Amino acid sequence: IKNVRKQIHFNEYYRIQQEIDEDVDIGKILTRIEKYQAAVDFNRRNYEKFLLNISEYRELKQISHCVLHTYAQSLFEVFLVSFSESLQKSDAGNDPPHHYLEEAE
Repeated sequence: IKNVRKQIHFNEYYRIQQEIDEDVDIGKILTRIEKYQAAVDFNRRNYEKFLLNISEYRELKQISHCVLHTYAQSLFEVFLVSFSESLQKSDAGNDPPHHYLEEAE
């Protein structure tokens, strides 16, 4: 019975890891095709899913850098695009969303 539990735990961990890896790839694709807000929302959800699962599956720590990097990169891209647009428009009311940069840090 103990081996069966270990196998179930391993299978569930492997499934979650694959799901998170796939979501990281999707988040990178969304950023690459310049769907920045969708990328931020998707990567935030993936990061939250990662946080929920890491307490039960400590082995997931090994992929934490990928999840965090993808999320931070999408936030930074939104900031850069917004900053560039605000410079082009040069209106006082078009400040870039600094909260994205702070969240990325």
